[in-house]
Amino acid sequence: MAATAVLAAVPAIGAQPAHSQPYPPNPPELTLSATTVSAGEDLDFTGTGFAPNEGVNAFLYSKPFQIGHFTANANGTVKGTVTIPRWTEPGWHVFRLKGQKSKRALQAVIKVRSYKPQLSNTGDKNSFTLLGGTAALLALGGGTMVTVRRRQRG
Repeated sequence: MAATAVLAAVPAIGAQPAHSQPYPPNPPELTLSATTVSAGEDLDFTGTGFAPNEGVNAFLYSKPFQIGHFTANANGTVKGTVTIPRWTEPGWHVFRLKGQKSKRALQAVIKVRSYKPQLSNTGDKNSFTLLGGTAALLALGGGTMVTVRRRQRG
């Protein structure tokens, strides 16, 4: 009987502690960096609840248009950044993530503003400084010329 107790205890000595999953499991979730974005801008997202290592497609709906493809990690979480196309009509749209194997879909409503091109830096802040410096140099050069001509005459 003592031998049986020792044999039964040996496997338990080297066993690892069990890690339980939360029950009920956390519901799938989609998190966005913004709910209002201009066409042409980036949108960051995190989606949970997909199958481990599953391919996940990102879509923009009014008309379904795929704007990215990502892969979930071993925990079924996918993170990424998509660019809202410049030609997207202003208004309300649906951003959707859809798993290729699980067919799980997560979505959120976003507002897209019209495309605003980024203007290049024209140096507007420095215009008055440059204009004043240029005027000072012209005045100095003009004064020098007048002085040189007077000396040549006299």
